[in-house]
Amino acid sequence: MSTAAKVELVGRSDSEVLTRGALEFVELLHRELNPTRLELLSRRRERQERLAAGEAPAFLESTRSVRESDWSVAPAPPDLRDRRCEITGPVERKMMINGLNSRARAFMADFEDACSPTWTNLIEGQRNLRDAVRGTISLETAEKTYRLSSETATLLVRPRGWHLPERHILVDGGLGSSLLARRGHSRPATGVDPLHRPDRDDPGGVRDGRDPP
Repeated sequence: MSTAAKVELVGRSDSEVLTRGALEFVELLHRELNPTRLELLSRRRERQERLAAGEAPAFLESTRSVRESDWSVAPAPPDLRDRRCEITGPVERKMMINGLNSRARAFMADFEDACSPTWTNLIEGQRNLRDAVRGTISLETAEKTYRLSSETATLLVRPRGWHLPERHILVDGGLGSSLLARRGHSRPATGVDPLHRPDRDDPGGVRDGRDPP
């Protein structure tokens, strides 16, 4: 077990990926967002109970003015305006290189459905993500050398779910959020935030994820 600030790592540490700055950012995200996250998860369970009891889904009355007004969202960033072919794959090193070289418009590195969430897989996935963003990701095997092409797909990242705990990271003795941990690792290491937002089934969850620190 190792400690930075009030964040405890339960498992193998890695100073290249789990830098002090990354762990301090995880701590900040946890303090800022985890109470709201837990409240939203509690509300999700309560809503599921009401739906199971026969309550019909409906729009919120408080959002009627939004639904009935004339509005549009801001345009997508230039790199995301052409998404005619977008693929998803695991965060394993060779697969990430192949995905970025695939000639697809976008490649989503998937920490959730395409990744068995062992601690080793998650740490190595973060390392691969860091190297991919820096353009230095490569792999030498007996059969072949894998490197990025001159033209690559736009990189997106799908973190683990908002509802999942991360048992290898404790903040003040309590389990951290896997999503906040993945984001806390990614931002300091890469300098960018190319995150796909996990599915939210409640408008409160959408608002909570809209304006992160």
